[in-house]
Amino acid sequence: MTRPTVIISGADGYFGRIAQAYFSDQNWQVLRATRRTDADIIFDLDQPELISHKTLSSQADLFIHAAAAHEVSCRQAPYRSIHQNIAGTRAALDFCVKNNISKFVYLSTFHVFGKPQGTIYETTSPLPGNDYGLTNRLAEEYVNLYTRLGKLKGTVLRPSNFFGIPADIQQCRRWTLTPLAFCREAVEQKKIVLQTPGYQRRNFVSVQDLCEVIHSIVGRIDDYPLLHVTGPDNLSIRELAQQVQSAMRLLNQDIELVIPDGPIIDNEFIYTSLYLDEIYQPQRRINTFIADFCATLLKQDSLAI
Repeated sequence: MTRPTVIISGADGYFGRIAQAYFSDQNWQVLRATRRTDADIIFDLDQPELISHKTLSSQADLFIHAAAAHEVSCRQAPYRSIHQNIAGTRAALDFCVKNNISKFVYLSTFHVFGKPQGTIYETTSPLPGNDYGLTNRLAEEYVNLYTRLGKLKGTVLRPSNFFGIPADIQQCRRWTLTPLAFCREAVEQKKIVLQTPGYQRRNFVSVQDLCEVIHSIVGRIDDYPLLHVTGPDNLSIRELAQQVQSAMRLLNQDIELVIPDGPIIDNEFIYTSLYLDEIYQPQRRINTFIADFCATLLKQDSLAI
């Protein structure tokens, strides 16, 4: 029996490296699409025209588009990021059309809602508040357009806040993600410093669970053109820091929390999905990740001494 083939753009990134391992374990052939010269497919978001004209030597079944300028890049280099996220997504779609890849998964973000209030479902109208949210929203529309035109079958996934141990900690470039940042700060600095009182609540989902959702939705893309992917944990930022402190205490490490005073936020939002339970229910808990990741970082820190 022939193994299915998945192409992952941004395969050397935080999500991409975890997704490579996941789909390999599921007996998929994985092709890495990155800007590196040793990639299976050279995929440079700064040169979208070259992406769109590439030809594969063999058939692929699924394209996961995870290559994008993240929130920090969008803030630091907005013009380049706009080009990468929007033109890059169209180029990825054209690449799939040219190579008869019929299924396309686009990883977007809940940041397309800007500063939301209330309960946020798939039916809630997005209202981006910055370049990161807006470029993802416009990229989503390209996926919708190509699907409506019958060029391929696309789905947009909007995960909440990621967590998960990087597949290669030394190569990880996403230390701005709060769960990763707090664990690293606790191990290296022996304290966690919040810039705000930290009452804002967030939903957290495991990257591994996101991969499970993608795997489960592949055969049902027609039914789910848009899906919010959320996890079982809703925590405030200060509660997240406190969980890291507790995990470090169990590892015989005393961690200081520096949290400024401020009013409790009342207008918090709930990020959820109308459809996720029909597909897959994420189960992985962030406290387990925190305990495992802190232990891993402490071990690496001790070996480096």
